[in-house]
Amino acid sequence: MRPLVVWALLLGLAVSADAQSLGEAARREQEKKRKQAKAQPARVYTEADLRSRPENANGTDSQPPATKGAASSPAPDPSASPESNRALLEREWRARFAEARARIAEEDARAFEERIEVVYVSGIPVQQKVRVRVETPALVAAKQALVDLEEELRRTGGLPGWGRE
Repeated sequence: MRPLVVWALLLGLAVSADAQSLGEAARREQEKKRKQAKAQPARVYTEADLRSRPENANGTDSQPPATKGAASSPAPDPSASPESNRALLEREWRARFAEARARIAEEDARAFEERIEVVYVSGIPVQQKVRVRVETPALVAAKQALVDLEEELRRTGGLPGWGRE
């Protein structure tokens, strides 16, 4: 029994001698962080940095493809500030989305048709006129046009809020 106790005691001492204390591990981690911080200081961005950044640094076209061509609106003045160009783009996108939503509302109002249905009341057939909503091709096309407009806004790099009501 004595050799077993001696063996357990030696094993316990070996394990505790190899293990590092929690405080020592924390000190080593802090040293490592200090060395990393000194090696590469973090870049701080200010409002001035963001204002001086070009509007389309990601390489996308700022004007939506649907507004280009013969029926396009006049291009924003290149000498105007980026804030005014952005405001103009936002107004154009919001107007396009409002128009698409208005078209959906019109088609939705037209999507009802009146039908005569037979209902049995106490075993007696009774005819009644009901309005039933029908998915018309025009309504489906109007909804698809809104989805396409949202995708176009995403592809051109516009802000998602421009498509909201």
